Amino acid sequence: MRNQDRFADRKVLKSPSVRQFKAPCTTILPSIKLCTFWLGTQEMDTIEKWNTIFVTVEFVVFLLGITFNGVVIFTICKNIHRRISAPTYLILSIAVSDFLSCAIPVPLSIARHFQEQWPFGLAGCQAHAFLIFLLALVSITHLVTISAGKYLTITRSLSKDSYFNKENVFSIILGSWICSLAFSVAPLVGWSSYGLEGTNVTCSVQWESSLPSDQAFFGVIIVTFYILPLAVITFCYYKIHQVAKQIVVNTSHRSSLAMTSRQALLRKHHKSAFYFLAIIAAFLLPWTPYATVCFLIILRLKVHPVATSACSVFAKISFVLNPMLYAIFHRKFRRRLILSVPIARPNRVVRPAVLPSVSRTLAL
Repeated sequence: MRNQDRFADRKVLKSPSVRQFKAPCTTILPSIKLCTFWLGTQEMDTIEKWNTIFVTVEFVVFLLGITFNGVVIFTICKNIHRRISAPTYLILSIAVSDFLSCAIPVPLSIARHFQEQWPFGLAGCQAHAFLIFLLALVSITHLVTISAGKYLTITRSLSKDSYFNKENVFSIILGSWICSLAFSVAPLVGWSSYGLEGTNVTCSVQWESSLPSDQAFFGVIIVTFYILPLAVITFCYYKIHQVAKQIVVNTSHRSSLAMTSRQALLRKHHKSAFYFLAIIAAFLLPWTPYATVCFLIILRLKVHPVATSACSVFAKISFVLNPMLYAIFHRKFRRRLILSVPIARPNRVVRPAVLPSVSRTLAL
């Protein structure tokens, strides 16, 4: 009953100078109707305009996310028979997570706009919230692993492509999905709950709940999946930066020919580390405004529904950014993509590129 109560009437800011009317009710379940807002005409028009912007953004995310993440998955799987570095499997898992995010929950939200109600009612709303929450947790745990792996590689196993071997990475990926699934299922079984948020274009955890058990859940989620990961990533990249500074000091008075093999390896891993930092930033920057809004709601501070929905929709842009970064910054990935999907021109013979032996490893 608590989840159904979340679909009861909600009031928004009312202006006494504007004619008031009750927004149309939307059928959620056969026995439940949602009469969401008691609004003035100006507020209602503003929200409708924002909802149109939100669905446009989600439609773009849907198309580009399916396409770009599908290309990443295809390229890596196409080269799976080759020698693939352990971190590449983490990238593959993130791409699968982003692909699923664009393929299932985003279309549910788009359909809600055109139907003016959530597909499958309350169950559709909960499915959307559950999948977005699950797949976001999967991504952040993978990014922490990538940061820790780069730090350990540079400081403890410089001569290898990665500190973690494939068995370690497979165990980490499995553990990440299981842990994320456990915390995502919790609101479905009574520890907090999923429901409408903002202007009702998205569903999420009900951050405004004042129940002690729900507050405990919020605290665990924020610390475990935001503050702690951010601290680990910051620590790892601070240490990597310190190593990079040492490289500069050691090589500033030497020519490139005088550079030792160790320094050459450090430079290689340092460049790779900051490539991964761009991927991490592409996830954290879109999600940080939404995390901030959720924290304000938990603290009982007023947040306009449009701001909540805007931050929630903006966070979904992260599903598209990662595959774009692979293509922009990673030369080896682009090369593998071209070889996997050759494009022949008229009167031109396409020949397989001859790659140096060291490039046989698809190491992202």
